[in-house]
Amino acid sequence: MKQSIYVKCEHCLFSRLAFFIFLASAAAITVAAYFLSYSLLISELSAYIIYSFSLLVTVFSLYHLYKEKKSDYIYLTDEEIWFKEKNQNQTVCLKFTNLNHFETRFSEIIFFTTSAEKMVMPLNAIGDEKKRWEIKEFLRNHITQTRDPQQALLAIA
Repeated sequence: MKQSIYVKCEHCLFSRLAFFIFLASAAAITVAAYFLSYSLLISELSAYIIYSFSLLVTVFSLYHLYKEKKSDYIYLTDEEIWFKEKNQNQTVCLKFTNLNHFETRFSEIIFFTTSAEKMVMPLNAIGDEKKRWEIKEFLRNHITQTRDPQQALLAIA
C-alpha cells in the first residue's frame, strides 16, 4: 500500500485570498465614506478617519501580497521526500535509498545522506502539531533515527 503525505506550509496568518478581500473591503468602505460625506450624513472628520483606516488596510494588504513568496510544502512518498531546504529557494528531492539516518528537533528534521551530506527540513511553518508528528512517524517507518547524544545524556541524568 502506497502512502504519501502532503503539507502546505503557511507563513502568514491570512491567505492570499484574504488579502484581496481586505483590499476590496477597504475600497468599498472608502467609496461608502465618500458618498456619506458628500450627502452630509457623516462629518468630514469621520470621513477622514475612515479614509486613513482604509489606507492603512490597503498598504498592509499590498505589502503582504508583494512580499509573499511561493508557499513552501513538504511532500513525502514511499520512495522520496520533497521540500525546500532552510535558507534556500530551491526544492530538494531526497530518495530514501540515499539516506543514511535522520535526527529530529522540535522545529526541524536533519537528514544525513550516504555521501555524508546534511540536509535540514524546517518544520516552523507547520502550525498543526499533529501533522508534525505524522511526518516524524512516517520517516521513522522508512529511515533509521539516531538520537542526539546530548538528549541521551539528559535522559541518563
